[in-house]
Amino acid sequence: NQGGGGGGGVGGESDVGVIGRVLGLGPLATAVIDRMMYLRLEEERMDTQAEEEEEDEYEYDEEDGGDYNDDGILENTAVGVEAVESPSTAAGGSDSDNKQPPIQALLVIDRKVDLVTPMLTPLTYEGLIDDVLQIQVGGCVSVKKSIVEPEDQNEQQNQRTRDTNKDPKVLLPLNDSDPLYTEVRDKHVEVFGSFLQNQAKALKESHSQFTNRETARDLSEIHQFVKQIPVFTRNLRSLKNHIHIAELVKSAAEATSFRQRWQTERSMLESESQYDTLEDLIASGEPPYRWLRLFCLQSLTSNGIKATRYESLRKEVVQTYGFEFLMVLNDLEKAGFLRKRETFFIDSMATSYSTLRKSLNLINAEVDPSNPDDPAYVSSGYAPITVRWVQSAMRGFLGLDEALKELPSSGGSGSGRRWIDIEQKSPPESLVEALKQDRGPSLGVLAKKFNESTGRAGEQQERKPVLLVFYVGGITYMEVAALRFLSKRPSFPYAIICCTTEIVNGETLLRSLSC
Repeated sequence: NQGGGGGGGVGGESDVGVIGRVLGLGPLATAVIDRMMYLRLEEERMDTQAEEEEEDEYEYDEEDGGDYNDDGILENTAVGVEAVESPSTAAGGSDSDNKQPPIQALLVIDRKVDLVTPMLTPLTYEGLIDDVLQIQVGGCVSVKKSIVEPEDQNEQQNQRTRDTNKDPKVLLPLNDSDPLYTEVRDKHVEVFGSFLQNQAKALKESHSQFTNRETARDLSEIHQFVKQIPVFTRNLRSLKNHIHIAELVKSAAEATSFRQRWQTERSMLESESQYDTLEDLIASGEPPYRWLRLFCLQSLTSNGIKATRYESLRKEVVQTYGFEFLMVLNDLEKAGFLRKRETFFIDSMATSYSTLRKSLNLINAEVDPSNPDDPAYVSSGYAPITVRWVQSAMRGFLGLDEALKELPSSGGSGSGRRWIDIEQKSPPESLVEALKQDRGPSLGVLAKKFNESTGRAGEQQERKPVLLVFYVGGITYMEVAALRFLSKRPSFPYAIICCTTEIVNGETLLRSLSC
């Protein structure tokens, strides 16, 4: 579910074919698409140049003479063999390349389109692990050995008398190689505890059914059971690890401070001012970057912080956390996470975020975390802005003119556009030329046409066309879980492949901006 940055878009397209439909949201998305199309033009120019040189060399060999058979075909010459290759074959294609490529559409999203979501606390198993323990690059988490391998009480007392400081850490993999993790990672905090308990009961029952002495077993059944012992042992070890991690994560989620922070975030998402709460958190010694996440969230959802309040809070930050955080605040201002606004701006006035909240229906307080029907379950009622844009793209952003105006604008080849929607053609063309063409049908209509043309209409969801969603600037585990949810929904017309330059959360993102 995660892809690296790589060296441009052509490398990926050479593996899957040219992606016909390309959309971009935000300035960095436009820049990436512009670069991708430029590289396609360069590749086409180099191929044309190579073909012309090849033809010149072939003509020279004909003049110079060669060995011809009775049919007049040149033999024993490497150039002759290359000359009969068609350009498409030489590039790795074939006559059957007219069929649809595996990926039907590409949606590139600039992280600047949604700075709100990274500031929030995720409520899925995977998101909470990252928020509490920090999932490392490569998909593993470092935990104390005593957490995943607890000792009995006597051994614990002996250990305390020997050395109370030594508690080595172990790395636990969190990836698709663990079947249990793939099932539990997107579960809500209210659900994953009972889910793991049910898994433990099922594993215990399957083992006890076979070991029951009252049931006779033949040799074939015994042989089959012996073959399953390594799988059973691996599943049992995985289950134990996840139960211990879940207990650690759930205890953090049940803390009073965690619930208060979630309530504060929700109030800010409703565009309510929480200045007094921010002051109280500084006084209580809230960790600096966790406090900064709330401070940035207040600014992003309220179109800035009142100038008088901003100066007051900045003084308290410097006094509590140190003078170095004065530079951190300046860096966050430059990056667009913080801004001061003059006092004549009324709090009740419409803001960029409030327009998006209403137009994209970001808040869905009625979602059921145990049986969700909306991506908003990932935070108990808030749907990530970027995920709502993915859903809206299925309808061609119909009725979202005001919301589209709130997207950050781009320069260069994008000509100040906030979003682009183009079709890649053959031979390739520049982004400027592609933008002159009329837009095609919505992605939802495109998927329907694809299913009809390939005879897949009405088939199961695993045969859905593929939408590649690429985040430039990082993606959160909250968004990953929401996109997985969409991809699995029968009503959503695409199977989603998600790629990104990196995976971030609120703290890692803010730290990267304040170096």
